[in-house]
Amino acid sequence: MRKIITLVAQVTLLISQIAYADGDFDRFNVQAKVIRQDDTFLFAASYQSPLTACQAYRYLTDYEAAKKVPGVTESKPTRISSNKVLVERSAEEKILFFTVKLHTLIEYTEYPMKGTEFTQIKGDSKRFSGKWFVEPNTLGSVIRYEGVLEPDSHLPMFVLKYFIENSLEDRFKIMAKLSAERKSIEVSCN
Repeated sequence: MRKIITLVAQVTLLISQIAYADGDFDRFNVQAKVIRQDDTFLFAASYQSPLTACQAYRYLTDYEAAKKVPGVTESKPTRISSNKVLVERSAEEKILFFTVKLHTLIEYTEYPMKGTEFTQIKGDSKRFSGKWFVEPNTLGSVIRYEGVLEPDSHLPMFVLKYFIENSLEDRFKIMAKLSAERKSIEVSCN
C-alpha cells in the first residue's frame, strides 16, 4: 500500500512542475494530453502566456519558484555548468488519509530563450524526462511541455492513467496563471 501511495505522490510531484486553479482560463488556451504506451506515459501540454520569450525562459529556469506549486516543499537548484542545473525537489502530498513525502533529483539542460530538457537522475520512477519549449507569438509566448514517465509501481496502469489525466490540465492551468502573475512583477529582459 505504501508503494502505491508513494507512486501516486510521485506522479503528483513529477507533474507538479505545474498545479490547481479555479476560474476562467480560456485566455490561456491550456491543452493537455496523456497517452499510455505499454508501461510508459507520454505527456504533451501547452498554454498561452503573456510573457515575452525572454521572460518565459526566465520563468522556466526559476527552479526555486516551483515551491509555489501546491505540494512542493523544497526546490534547490545547483548550477553544475553554464547550461546544466541539478534540482533537488521535495514534495508532500495528502492522498486519501495518508501524507506522503517524496524526494527527487533532476538534471536540467538549458537552451537560452528556447527552453530546457530534463532527466530525473534519482527518484522512484524507472524513467522521467522531458522538454519545455518557449514559442514566441504576438500574444507573448506559448509554453509547451513534452514528457515521458515510466513509473516503478504495482499500481494498475489504468489507475495511474486516470490520476494523471485528471490532474494534468488543472496543473497546467495554475502554471499559466502563475506566469500571468509573474508578468506584472517581471523585470525587463535586456
